[in-house]
Amino acid sequence: MRLVETRRYDEIEQAARRVLARNRGQAQALKILSFALVGKGQYKDALPMLEDLARKYPRDPEIQNNLGIALSAHLRWRESVECFERALAISPGDPELLKNLGAAYADDKRWNEAVPWLLKAIEQHPGDYVEAISLLGACLMNANRIEEARACYRELWSADPDDVAALYQLAFADLRLCDWGHLDEQVRLLRERNPGFKRALDAPFPAFSMAGFNGMDQRLIAEAHARNVISPYVYQAGAEWQAPEAPSSPRRLKVGYLSADLRYHPVGFIVPEVIERHDRTRVEVIAYSTGPDDASDIRRRLMRAFDRFVDLKAESIPKIVDRIRQDEIDVLVDLQGWTTDCKPEVLALRCARIQVNWLGFAGTMGHPGLADYIIGDPVVTPLEHSGFYSETIAQLPHCYLPADTRRQSGQVPSRAAQGLPQDAFVFCSLNNNYKFNPAGFDIWCRLLHEVPHSVLWLTRPNDMAVANLRQEFARHGLAPERLIFAARVENPADHLARIQLADLALDTFPYNSHSSGVDVLWAGVPMVAILGDTFSSRVGASLLKAAGLEDLVATSTAEYFSTALACARDPQVLSSLRGRLAAGRKLSNLFDIGAFTRSLEDLFYRMHDQTARGAKSPLPAVTD
Repeated sequence: MRLVETRRYDEIEQAARRVLARNRGQAQALKILSFALVGKGQYKDALPMLEDLARKYPRDPEIQNNLGIALSAHLRWRESVECFERALAISPGDPELLKNLGAAYADDKRWNEAVPWLLKAIEQHPGDYVEAISLLGACLMNANRIEEARACYRELWSADPDDVAALYQLAFADLRLCDWGHLDEQVRLLRERNPGFKRALDAPFPAFSMAGFNGMDQRLIAEAHARNVISPYVYQAGAEWQAPEAPSSPRRLKVGYLSADLRYHPVGFIVPEVIERHDRTRVEVIAYSTGPDDASDIRRRLMRAFDRFVDLKAESIPKIVDRIRQDEIDVLVDLQGWTTDCKPEVLALRCARIQVNWLGFAGTMGHPGLADYIIGDPVVTPLEHSGFYSETIAQLPHCYLPADTRRQSGQVPSRAAQGLPQDAFVFCSLNNNYKFNPAGFDIWCRLLHEVPHSVLWLTRPNDMAVANLRQEFARHGLAPERLIFAARVENPADHLARIQLADLALDTFPYNSHSSGVDVLWAGVPMVAILGDTFSSRVGASLLKAAGLEDLVATSTAEYFSTALACARDPQVLSSLRGRLAAGRKLSNLFDIGAFTRSLEDLFYRMHDQTARGAKSPLPAVTD
């Protein structure tokens, strides 16, 4: 027992094996051996032993706990939940069991279900339970309970100023609440206290919104996260999988699209027409949906668009992997990256000959075992930025984002119905509020000072963010009625209709408008953007170039301000821009979805040909 208490796993294993050499079925030695194997991360060997022990000794909470841990390592989270629940029925109030149960729910992306168990674990644990508090913060953040999440991260950061992961999430929570007072200091400390970003923070997604993180920083953050959340055991299992050989005779490619967002979601808003336009003589397209069926029109349209729509929401990771492998997919396209409800474990275990990162995540996944290629374009992923990605760059000839040109706009409402003054110049930025920051908001406020009869129209965020934005607005000396918030609308057609009330869109930076930028341009509203130095900060420029409005791309904040001001002051300039956008519905590369889809299919074939030759080099854009 002394060795067990000190967790000297190699010595524990050796001692247990000596006992078992004399008495093969000695129960306590088997239990101790399984404990050592779990401690050493040898889950493949531990699992059958623990399953056998659990059948023989179902009332032993330690065996149930270790079986739950081993099942979690095999990504069988729903079974692990059952193990931890059985262990708690025998040993209620055990803080480790409570935490492990919360962690299993969290791994299965059941955020709100995890919260009460983690709270109980923290309550029962003597002293601070840092691991449980950190996990609680992540669950609350993913469940959009931002103020509660921030309280967790503040507690962690206050207790340990060296906890850079807590600081990173605290900074993102502040961004989501538009509380910018400490942002510059937070970013400075993140760099200072985590040189080279070697310690895991979390996914790089929050860093997209924080000024000061360059493309290499984002890659390093992604690499540390990819190592931290997926065990070497899983990557090794994926590396050992042998994909079936591709048929020697030519045939159409099987392309799978993996996502939890095939529903009312920004990805769901822009991808349907591409799926509908795929040439079925060249590709067969299969959806692997891991998210909820929200019964929306978008969901129903996507279900019709694919050749097969496979609903895997209720399935475990191993079953998802088995299903995709059985279909012998040539190219598996992940539409999520490191975003909410993603399933990176599916990618780590490998399901297809070629795996691709596209559309839902504007950055690298940080591990070559997750995706082979990242699809971009010459603006967002220039080949000289190859070092920013663990994937190989594959470029589409124009903007990597598709536009759904089959979407219909509703009846344009009156300005009064949207709370907008009839005769004002309307600047808009209908983006998620975590993309707002002091530098951008300062420019927007300066524009309002220079254009007296103007208002700023933003998407309505959470109540605390609204209060903070109003306070910031007042600090700039602007009348409160000039800041107007657009309420959420359920029908995307109604959103497209109301966008047309705006005069000029102001892109966010460093995290640009993505699907929201497509919406604005499709609605006929010009947008001013800045060309940054990361994928997520170059999307606005890519959209504008493909739309034929490259003259609205600035290279500095000063140019961004002067370009927006010139548009607002000269009605003829603005009218000309609107006319070019209207003509672009038929003429521009951004809205030529037939050509976009052919280019995407060509890219899949180029990936396939390279793989067949055993090669993998960047695939630059090919233009007609």
